[in-house]
Amino acid sequence: MMPTPTDSGTSRSTSLSPPLPIVTIVSSLLDTDGTAPTPTQLRVVAELFDREATRPTFGPDLGRELRGMLEEGLGPIVADVQPEDPVWVSKRVLGQVHTCEGWFVAEQEAPFAWSAAAARGTVAHKAVELSVTLRSRPAPLDLVDIAIERLIESDKSLGSWLLDADPAELAQVRGDAADWVVKFDDTFPPLQRAWRPRLESALTVELCGGRVVLRGKVDLALGRAEGTTARVLIVDFKTGRAQPVYAEDLRFYALLETIRVGVPPYRLATFALDSGTWVAEDVDHDVLRSAALRTVDAVAKLVEIGDGRPATLRAGLACRWCPAAAACPASATGPAEEG
Repeated sequence: MMPTPTDSGTSRSTSLSPPLPIVTIVSSLLDTDGTAPTPTQLRVVAELFDREATRPTFGPDLGRELRGMLEEGLGPIVADVQPEDPVWVSKRVLGQVHTCEGWFVAEQEAPFAWSAAAARGTVAHKAVELSVTLRSRPAPLDLVDIAIERLIESDKSLGSWLLDADPAELAQVRGDAADWVVKFDDTFPPLQRAWRPRLESALTVELCGGRVVLRGKVDLALGRAEGTTARVLIVDFKTGRAQPVYAEDLRFYALLETIRVGVPPYRLATFALDSGTWVAEDVDHDVLRSAALRTVDAVAKLVEIGDGRPATLRAGLACRWCPAAAACPASATGPAEEG
């Protein structure tokens, strides 16, 4: 059994950001280049970052214990899987197979194609990354254009699409990504280098001799662990309506981060750019254990489906995005919402 945190004040909490209050906080915490921070930016520092709060401390063997827990559960499931053809698990795969196995199968069979909606998030994230790493701070649309240039140079898949995209589609990408960057600038504090920001940060964990590979890409991680004290905040940025799976996505990231470093993040947050609000959850052993069990359950389903078991169909919101919805007997289709 995993030990309990040594800080008695670190029980798990999930919070929805409340209506905007008047917040008084030292604005020097924000690197705003002379621009006064917005009330929402101040709230993020005061409430989400919560810099003065005591951070939880965890046992030094936590990462190894989680790895052992996963491998104990996964070992019998993947005994016949070859390391050359491992089971790949991402947050998207987890979400699909637990929502509707038919959705997962349909996505695997449908070839991926870039679109303006698919490209805008990657372009926007690259623009925000550049806002931290560039010595100057270009305007949002200029950042987006620089981001597109960098992606064309570095990303063969998306870069090729950006080069060949219809001018109207490319204009949509530029406009949507600039909107994302502007909303980020309005609501989230400017990222200081001292905060050690990681954007689009890849996480990978190989299990059972390479038979299972867990991978994720964190929108934003701030801070670093100090010894066995948790001091990392992980944030996922979203547009559109909140979905229950968002919390599970972040717990999966927390699991990977804990195995990688040996110390979990102290807090996870889904940040809604359209509203300037967030849902946050403090990380404890229950969060990590839940993520590990959910991962083992997903791999069991993936292996069974790969061995020929028919996919279990479940009607729901995901039918709006499923490529097989039109022919699915369980489909509950409706108008799709971007986000």
